[in-house]
Amino acid sequence: MMRKAFAGAAAWMTAVLITAALWGELPARWPEERDAPPFRCHADFSLADYASLFADMRELETDVLGALALTADGQPIDLFLFDRKSTYHQYVSHYFPEVPKRPALFIKSRGHAMVFAHRGPEFAVDVRHECAHAVLHAALPMVPLWLDEGIAEYFEVARGERTRGHPSMAGMRWTARFGRVPDLESLEALVELRDMTSTHYKQAWAWVHFLLHGPPEARDELRAYLADIAARTPPDVLSRRLRRRMPDLESRFLSHFRAWQRD
Repeated sequence: MMRKAFAGAAAWMTAVLITAALWGELPARWPEERDAPPFRCHADFSLADYASLFADMRELETDVLGALALTADGQPIDLFLFDRKSTYHQYVSHYFPEVPKRPALFIKSRGHAMVFAHRGPEFAVDVRHECAHAVLHAALPMVPLWLDEGIAEYFEVARGERTRGHPSMAGMRWTARFGRVPDLESLEALVELRDMTSTHYKQAWAWVHFLLHGPPEARDELRAYLADIAARTPPDVLSRRLRRRMPDLESRFLSHFRAWQRD
């Protein structure tokens, strides 16, 4: 049963990490290029106004891997940034015609990790979100959809806002006051990105926040679960592992958000 679950997750991973066919050569030089290891940034506009974003980017890999106790694979991740939405969509559709239209994308093709984004109202958030996906998938052969998105949601805000300043925090603390806990098993049942609603994203973020900042047992079990995935050991589903460690899981979740305070 465990092996079947792991194989299913691996199949989902293959579908999400789109393998492009013959997509040709990307341009050798861009108007602006800079490094924020492991990211190699290529932009068709000036990046002078984005110093704070790139300060976050320089720490993103260390932060993601450190929080999850994972190891980097050492491969660079190319980040392609566009001034105009139309140029972005034209570029992506040319090289990856099967990719759905989204404000930003993480694509892994032939082992090459790439992130694409265009300037818009949520530009910095989009970049951090997709780059978090890229870092995570560089360290792991697969990630369950809900956890993949929950981790990306956690790291999408500015570095100083992650623990207390996420936009979903106030709403989750409010619902916790009324004893409502997001159904973790329902999140685990999601296998298609198109089935994830805005509520699912908020719930996934909430569980990740609990796993990272709640009881030590929660963080330890998350890290052990990801270590099994990294070792390609069938990991079972995380909810069952958590309940074995914490039979009162829902109560722990509620206590975490009821007690959490914004600075």
